[in-house]
Amino acid sequence: MPFEYKHKFYKVNKPEDFNLFLTLTFHPEHRHFLMWTLPLEISYYFILPAFVLGVLKTGRYWWMALAPLYVWVIHEGLYTTRDNYIRQPLTNHLPTFIAGSMAAVLFVKFEAWRKATGFEFRTVHTVALRVVEALLIAAYLSVVFRGLFFNWLGYPLPPATRYIMPFTSVKLSLLIVIEMVQPSTVSQIFEWVVLRYLGKISFSVYLLHVFVIYIEPIQFQTNYYDRTISEFGLVILLATVSYHLVEYPSQLVAQRLSRVFTRLAMYDHQKLVNVEAKDEEGGSSTSDSDDTNDDDLCDSPSDARSRLMSKHSI
Repeated sequence: MPFEYKHKFYKVNKPEDFNLFLTLTFHPEHRHFLMWTLPLEISYYFILPAFVLGVLKTGRYWWMALAPLYVWVIHEGLYTTRDNYIRQPLTNHLPTFIAGSMAAVLFVKFEAWRKATGFEFRTVHTVALRVVEALLIAAYLSVVFRGLFFNWLGYPLPPATRYIMPFTSVKLSLLIVIEMVQPSTVSQIFEWVVLRYLGKISFSVYLLHVFVIYIEPIQFQTNYYDRTISEFGLVILLATVSYHLVEYPSQLVAQRLSRVFTRLAMYDHQKLVNVEAKDEEGGSSTSDSDDTNDDDLCDSPSDARSRLMSKHSI
């Protein structure tokens, strides 16, 4: 790709700033625009086993580990500024990943407890859960839009002088847990066919939206609504084409390869089982002959002589 397009679509400032090997290996200093999330995700995969092991080791006292973690995540969300998302290390974004992992632990532990105790939601439980859910939604929307309930309750936030990533991980992850344990209208909204389709093509949207929003006829439109509708429509169209021509066929190929590898694994397993079965049959026949010989040795001399004579007569 010529440097002109690297600068235009991936915000590479100088030609020497781009290193293909370091970019493809997700080096933290070579996260050009879209690729800023991948090094963070891959780095967290090395931390996740330690988190899971810690939860397993605490056993029935797992909640004692999650309580201080939630305090830390909330503190970091309130007092740590995340703005230069392309350059910031994992430490600035670690609370987001930890919040998601803790939400998964909460769901698994609650489901295990509900099955063990036979707990069923009653009206009072459902009402309490919906109140908590409504508060989480109100807080989430207020933080994202920097207003709403902050303004309505008389505690307006200071005007934003620059872009800051809002602290939403705890609220959003807990909302997902609540909807998983006791679905409501919120779940039905997210199951709307339009949102499901957008979720299906979302990876193509993520990869290709830069090729729409940074082309000159779109980027320099003065009317906000004209620009937004143009970007939305063209991105959806481009992502749809990419999904049906590239992504979906790739998924089919991956499924076929998975089935082939599964059949090969089953075939190898069956061969191993057959070999073990033959070995067992051979061992049993050998043991039978050994038992016969042992019986012969245990016979008295007269019994052995009579058996020998009967064999010769046959």
